[in-house]
Amino acid sequence: MIELAVVAALAAVAGGVVAVTARDGRAVALGLAVALAAAPLAASPLPGTLSLVARIAGAMLAADLLWVATRVKSVRSDGSTIGLTSEAAIAAAAFLVGLWIAPVRPLPGPVTEQAAGLALVTLAVIPLMGRDVLRVGAGAALLAVGLSLLHEAWLGPAQSFENLALAALLVAILGATGLLIAPAAEGGGDADTSRSTEAGAAAEALAVGTASVGAIAGAADAAGVAAAAEAESPRPAGRAGSTVRRIRHPRGEPRR
Repeated sequence: MIELAVVAALAAVAGGVVAVTARDGRAVALGLAVALAAAPLAASPLPGTLSLVARIAGAMLAADLLWVATRVKSVRSDGSTIGLTSEAAIAAAAFLVGLWIAPVRPLPGPVTEQAAGLALVTLAVIPLMGRDVLRVGAGAALLAVGLSLLHEAWLGPAQSFENLALAALLVAILGATGLLIAPAAEGGGDADTSRSTEAGAAAEALAVGTASVGAIAGAADAAGVAAAAEAESPRPAGRAGSTVRRIRHPRGEPRR
């Protein structure tokens, strides 16, 4: 019969692979929810009831904060730079190495917990080296969970306050990630809207200017035609060219 620790370890690694390779922000949050909730179940013996509830509740709350933040603006991640197949192969190789090595003899925890922790730490390396805020946050959460699994596998079960501290840390990491990616998405949308508005205004101004230039050119052509027509037409002989002589009479003498 397959033990719960083995299933939980495999589920944690699978969730980590989804979190670092998905492009949709909600898929990243879903993968993190699976990885963070399955991680405490990979220990043997299981943590106490309070610690287990705190870890699972913290995982769900942290993933929900990221889910809400990515749903508002439909945030998308750049995805893995090496692809799903490569990430899965790296995780599988790290998991197999974790099954083979034994830094501590005997291991206080199950070997599958050590393998899952090593795989999650390996998956977190590439996202932490990038600039995508969503991937960096996912990598930081996976790194924290992976180190906690290695700690329990090498040093024994964690204390209650350690589990509570880890749950609070995961909530803080993914909550901060959600706060950082939401303004970026809003800024991107405002920038796109602003660029569209400016482009429309520039096009309208260009159209108005073109119409004005056409109107001025048409008026100038009409004025030139009228001036040419006036210059070519003959002037009628009238009083303008004659000389009118006025005869002044002395004062008091009647005019004839």
